Amino acid sequence: MTKRERYLAALRNEAVDALVWAPNFDYWLAVNCAEGTVPQQVEGMSRNEIVRAIGATLWNRSGGLRTVLDPSVTERWSQCDGRSVHEFDTPVGTIREVYLPTEGAYRSRFLAEHFAKGPDDLRVLTYIAEATRYEPDFGTVHQALAETGDEGVVLSGIFLVPFLQFAKTDAGYATAFYLLQDHPREVERLLEAYTESFLAGIRVAAAGPADVLHTGDNMDGRTLSPRLFQRYAVPFYQAAASVVHAAGKLFEGHWCGQTQALLPLVPGCGLDVVEAIVTAPMADLSLPDALDMLDGKVVLQGGIPSVLVCEEGGTRDDFLRYMREVILPLRGRRGFILGMSDNVPPNADFWRVEQVAGELKV
Repeated sequence: MTKRERYLAALRNEAVDALVWAPNFDYWLAVNCAEGTVPQQVEGMSRNEIVRAIGATLWNRSGGLRTVLDPSVTERWSQCDGRSVHEFDTPVGTIREVYLPTEGAYRSRFLAEHFAKGPDDLRVLTYIAEATRYEPDFGTVHQALAETGDEGVVLSGIFLVPFLQFAKTDAGYATAFYLLQDHPREVERLLEAYTESFLAGIRVAAAGPADVLHTGDNMDGRTLSPRLFQRYAVPFYQAAASVVHAAGKLFEGHWCGQTQALLPLVPGCGLDVVEAIVTAPMADLSLPDALDMLDGKVVLQGGIPSVLVCEEGGTRDDFLRYMREVILPLRGRRGFILGMSDNVPPNADFWRVEQVAGELKV
């Protein structure tokens, strides 16, 4: 089997002849290139070249959609005192969000001010959702497929679950839950607008050439309870899955939070794969228990908690012991793809990442 054939078979929950190892280097490479800290042995290499160099399989994310706003909506980005300010002007009002730098200029930003502060902002967000459409933009997908060849798969990123778009991004969880209690009709109207808009976008993306459609939910059971998951996530996943599967694609969710309370609800929700599942020591969940919760019906991609490839997570011997005691016994188990939970972090001890492929051959 080629790496691509093996990876696609594993994503389809079929038996494969070797464990797939598919790390995500996107954030690691962006930060280390910007800060001049790329290890000498991979200096000057692209993300795909690094994955090949360590003997892994390509998990190649790409685009696929172009967002088009109605002319009545104006979007602005500006910089002020180190803050990134993002605003929308509409006929029914203006909203803004503000991002602050965290560890450094090239690292993830902190969303310090959310769009939705009160019910008037919900009306503006609903207007924007209804004024947004999506067009195909498959150039990056075709390029990714050409770069990947027989060495992996290509994904098109799509949308969050509408409730997460509202609660996590638009409002922040505390404000979102107050709005849901105090202004349920306005919240539900926004969620309906997002659902209609997102599903329309998924139809466009599903018509493209990517192998997998991939959500960015960052799912976490501490902020989205099992009850809310069943109420808001499952119906959307199932509706999206019907579109994705009709197009012959696979449907994957990025779940990099504390998911132990939600994993038993995943079989039947519509997802084919849950990716970046976080396990011990970063969550109160072992990798075998996570696989058992999925009951062999949904594929898990993950298994190496990010902290374990960092010096803060223990010694190199500790990392090798984890590989030999936790990962290697899972070789041959269907429904498991070895990946990072969630990214290879910028401060990773690169030696550990390089050792994984060799350990899998033991």
